[in-house]
Amino acid sequence: MNKPDNLEEKELALFFSEWKEEDKKRDIPEFEYEKKSDIRIWKWLPLGIAAAFLVGFWMQSPKPKETDLEGDMVIITFIEDENQEQQFVIEVKSSLDVWEPQSSSLLTEF
Repeated sequence: MNKPDNLEEKELALFFSEWKEEDKKRDIPEFEYEKKSDIRIWKWLPLGIAAAFLVGFWMQSPKPKETDLEGDMVIITFIEDENQEQQFVIEVKSSLDVWEPQSSSLLTEF
Protein backbone atom coordinates (compact mmCIF):
# COMPACT_ATOMS: atom_id res chain seq x y z
CA MET A 1 0.00 0.00 0.00
CA ASN A 2 2.91 2.30 0.42
CA LYS A 3 3.79 2.10 -3.26
CA PRO A 4 0.53 3.53 -4.68
CA ASP A 5 0.50 6.29 -2.08
CA ASN A 6 4.13 7.04 -2.74
CA LEU A 7 3.49 7.03 -6.51
CA GLU A 8 0.55 9.43 -6.16
CA GLU A 9 2.60 11.78 -4.03
CA LYS A 10 5.39 11.82 -6.64
CA GLU A 11 2.89 12.56 -9.39
CA LEU A 12 1.39 15.40 -7.37
CA ALA A 13 4.81 16.83 -6.54
CA LEU A 14 5.81 16.64 -10.24
CA PHE A 15 2.54 18.27 -11.31
CA PHE A 16 2.94 21.19 -8.91
CA SER A 17 6.65 21.57 -9.62
CA GLU A 18 5.77 22.13 -13.28
CA TRP A 19 3.38 24.85 -12.27
CA LYS A 20 6.02 26.46 -10.08
CA GLU A 21 8.45 26.50 -13.03
CA GLU A 22 5.85 28.14 -15.25
CA ASP A 23 5.14 30.73 -12.56
CA LYS A 24 8.85 31.58 -12.27
CA LYS A 25 9.01 32.30 -16.01
CA ARG A 26 6.16 34.78 -15.91
CA ASP A 27 6.88 38.47 -15.59
CA ILE A 28 4.96 40.13 -12.83
CA PRO A 29 4.23 43.77 -13.59
CA GLU A 30 4.87 46.23 -10.81
CA PHE A 31 1.86 47.85 -9.30
CA GLU A 32 1.83 51.61 -9.73
CA TYR A 33 0.67 53.35 -6.60
CA GLU A 34 -1.04 56.67 -6.99
CA LYS A 35 0.43 59.27 -4.76
CA LYS A 36 -2.24 60.55 -2.40
CA SER A 37 -2.50 64.26 -2.53
CA ASP A 38 -2.76 66.41 0.57
CA ILE A 39 -5.01 68.84 -1.29
CA ARG A 40 -8.17 67.22 0.07
CA ILE A 41 -7.28 68.27 3.60
CA TRP A 42 -6.63 71.85 2.57
CA LYS A 43 -9.97 71.99 0.74
CA TRP A 44 -11.99 71.11 3.82
CA LEU A 45 -9.94 73.05 6.36
CA PRO A 46 -11.50 76.52 5.72
CA LEU A 47 -14.97 75.01 5.75
CA GLY A 48 -14.31 73.33 9.08
CA ILE A 49 -12.98 76.53 10.61
CA ALA A 50 -16.00 78.50 9.38
CA ALA A 51 -18.36 75.87 10.79
CA ALA A 52 -16.58 75.99 14.15
CA PHE A 53 -16.95 79.78 14.27
CA LEU A 54 -20.65 79.59 13.40
CA VAL A 55 -21.29 77.03 16.11
CA GLY A 56 -19.34 79.15 18.60
CA PHE A 57 -21.28 82.31 17.77
CA TRP A 58 -24.57 80.43 17.88
CA MET A 59 -23.82 79.04 21.34
CA GLN A 60 -22.76 82.45 22.70
CA SER A 61 -25.64 84.44 21.21
CA PRO A 62 -27.88 86.02 23.85
CA LYS A 63 -31.05 84.21 24.69
CA PRO A 64 -34.30 86.08 23.93
CA LYS A 65 -35.83 87.72 26.96
CA GLU A 66 -38.99 86.29 28.36
CA THR A 67 -41.67 88.93 28.38
CA ASP A 68 -44.01 89.34 31.29
CA LEU A 69 -47.71 88.98 30.76
CA GLU A 70 -48.30 92.26 32.54
CA GLY A 71 -49.17 95.00 30.12
CA ASP A 72 -50.23 92.44 27.62
CA MET A 73 -53.56 94.06 26.84
CA VAL A 74 -54.69 97.70 26.73
CA ILE A 75 -58.42 98.24 27.19
CA ILE A 76 -59.87 101.60 26.21
CA THR A 77 -63.44 102.14 27.42
CA PHE A 78 -65.66 105.08 26.49
CA ILE A 79 -68.03 106.16 29.25
CA GLU A 80 -70.89 108.54 28.69
CA ASP A 81 -71.94 110.77 31.57
CA GLU A 82 -75.38 112.04 32.46
CA ASN A 83 -74.59 115.25 30.60
CA GLN A 84 -73.80 113.37 27.40
CA GLU A 85 -70.10 113.93 27.90
CA GLN A 86 -67.82 111.13 26.83
CA GLN A 87 -64.82 110.13 28.83
CA PHE A 88 -62.45 107.30 28.15
CA VAL A 89 -60.69 105.07 30.61
CA ILE A 90 -57.44 103.32 29.74
CA GLU A 91 -56.69 100.08 31.57
CA VAL A 92 -53.71 97.80 31.25
CA LYS A 93 -54.44 94.16 31.99
CA SER A 94 -52.86 90.84 31.42
CA SER A 95 -54.57 88.46 29.05
CA LEU A 96 -54.96 86.07 31.95
CA ASP A 97 -57.02 88.62 33.89
CA VAL A 98 -59.60 89.14 31.16
CA TRP A 99 -61.80 86.42 29.80
CA GLU A 100 -64.60 86.91 27.35
CA PRO A 101 -66.71 84.17 25.87
CA GLN A 102 -66.61 83.87 22.13
CA SER A 103 -70.25 84.79 21.80
CA SER A 104 -69.90 88.07 23.75
CA SER A 105 -68.95 89.98 20.63
CA LEU A 106 -72.25 88.94 19.04
CA LEU A 107 -74.18 90.48 21.92
CA THR A 108 -72.36 93.81 21.78
CA GLU A 109 -72.24 94.24 18.03
CA PHE A 110 -75.85 93.49 17.14
